[in-house]
Amino acid sequence: MSTPRPSAELRPINSDPGTMAYLRQMWQRRHLAIAIPIEEIRVSHQNTLLGNVWHLGNPMLTVGVYYVIFGQILNTNRGIDNFILWLMIGVFAYHLTSKTVLAGAKSISSNQGLMRSIRFPRALLPVSVTVENLLTFSFELGILCLVAIVTGEGISTRWLALPIVLFLHTALNLGGAFLTARLNDTFQDIQQIIPFLFRLGTYASGVMFPLARFTESDAPDWVKKVIMANPIVAMLKLYRWVFLGEALDVAAVIRSVVMSAALLVFGFRFFRAAEHRYGRS
Repeated sequence: MSTPRPSAELRPINSDPGTMAYLRQMWQRRHLAIAIPIEEIRVSHQNTLLGNVWHLGNPMLTVGVYYVIFGQILNTNRGIDNFILWLMIGVFAYHLTSKTVLAGAKSISSNQGLMRSIRFPRALLPVSVTVENLLTFSFELGILCLVAIVTGEGISTRWLALPIVLFLHTALNLGGAFLTARLNDTFQDIQQIIPFLFRLGTYASGVMFPLARFTESDAPDWVKKVIMANPIVAMLKLYRWVFLGEALDVAAVIRSVVMSAALLVFGFRFFRAAEHRYGRS
């Protein structure tokens, strides 16, 4: 009596299906990447008086604080005609990256129950938090458009490039979310360190004051190298070109494309390499 041969479709539970097969699995379960963030947005701040207004209220309060300190007290707005819009662009875009990367770090550790209940590509969890923060960022983009019109910048054909800038920014944020998701699954202190690092990063990203004063001065070479290596610097330049018409830095565009693509590819591969561990702690 012959022994039944295993089906060709059967494979070890921890086997690597390959990148293309994995991406197809993600596409088949894409509804999770939409359903999870929509539910998170619905329930967040539901017990507060202002509810989801805080998605916009928090960055607006930050803008107010920075405007008083850097615009009025320290007078860093010299040479910037529309400082309030310039500052809002920096705060909103930087806030999107910091929130996404931090949420990515928590995406595995905070969904242990879901991962034990349902089998799905774990990469959908960092994707879902990226989608969630991108959805809330849409409100901030609306405010930027409104302020641009009210302050006299007006509607420009440059706005047509906004989807491309958003695509590059999202690739950068998603790559960072993949990276921190795995790191935090191994070392859960990471989620405590990330906010501190991003607070430091505001001073090397051109959020509150122009960095040209450092890159074009006699500042130490290591300072200039840190600034040039910061991918958020290039991203803010692109947003400010869209809304303020600042000179488009071709080198910044190239850096944005290369860094966003490199971080996304590396982050995805880094995340997948430990997929068999997620949800088992």
